Amino acid sequence: MATKTPAAYASNPEEDADIVRRLAEALAEVKDGSPDISIEINGVREPIPHAALAVLKKAVNFLAHGHPVDVVTTDREMSVQEAATLLGVSRPYVMNLLNRGILPYRKVGVHHRIPAEAVSAFQREQEPRRRTALDALAAETQTLGH
Repeated sequence: MATKTPAAYASNPEEDADIVRRLAEALAEVKDGSPDISIEINGVREPIPHAALAVLKKAVNFLAHGHPVDVVTTDREMSVQEAATLLGVSRPYVMNLLNRGILPYRKVGVHHRIPAEAVSAFQREQEPRRRTALDALAAETQTLGH
């Protein structure tokens, strides 16, 4: 595969998707603890630390499957609206999760603050359910002939 210069990467969604798929395939072959994983930046090779590699592998895998990615530090707290945006749900839905004790929170004045790690954990936990529901919906659509 020929190496492209940065200028060769135009904002082409189809080409970007192809690049992300190839990158995901290459990263899937990288075993945890593999030495010598690096990236070239402006002609200089820089090693990728193991913690960063794990995040990169997850992010690229999500992108390769058509999911948007947002990186949030786990020690951060977020507002109800930020959690709703990250989860792709409404603010009242997140308030319901808080009121039912599904997501932990603390109050700062009248505002709810939710640990980002709790939101990320909830999102990971819900992903298989979401995927199963989407698969069932797709199958039903196929059955109906649409």
